[in-house]
Amino acid sequence: MCGPAALPIAAAALSVGAGAMKTISAVQQANVQAKVADANANYERDAAQQDQENARQAALKQYREIARVKGQQQVAAAANGVSLDFGTAADAVSDTDLLGREDVANIYRQGDNALRGHDINIANYETQANAARSAKTNALISGAFDMGSSVLQGATQYNSAKSSMGFSPKMDWGSMAIDAAKAGKKAYSLMGGY
Repeated sequence: MCGPAALPIAAAALSVGAGAMKTISAVQQANVQAKVADANANYERDAAQQDQENARQAALKQYREIARVKGQQQVAAAANGVSLDFGTAADAVSDTDLLGREDVANIYRQGDNALRGHDINIANYETQANAARSAKTNALISGAFDMGSSVLQGATQYNSAKSSMGFSPKMDWGSMAIDAAKAGKKAYSLMGGY
């Protein structure tokens, strides 16, 4: 069975162990958060690329629709013997071009707005990943200081317990030798007998 002086050592050991577990848990949690944020940023990048491709495809579809409508207008005008160089028929083809370009511009504007939203989300996820990595570093540093503090506190309590039980924290070999000589005994140190 351990003496009362050993209790502070045991308490310090338990405190260091608890601090280590807390630090390990915080580091693991920060690692997971960083990985999730990195994965989310990658998913956002993929979504941004897909949205850009969707906008390009929608614009191409709109260009094809413009060409189809203009073709129908030209066929109808030619069937009626109307020239497309001036007048109402020319205005109809011109209006078709104008409205079609506006539609294409809107498609690209919507694609740009979607891209901007993805860029903002990517930046937010990257910031979260960096914050998690910083939290990991902070947890390691804080844990080391907490465990060191526990060790020092345990040593201080151990010294206090030893002192209260009559043990001197400093060994005075000279007075011990004098006391031993008075008692008719020999005192020993690491250097030999006195």
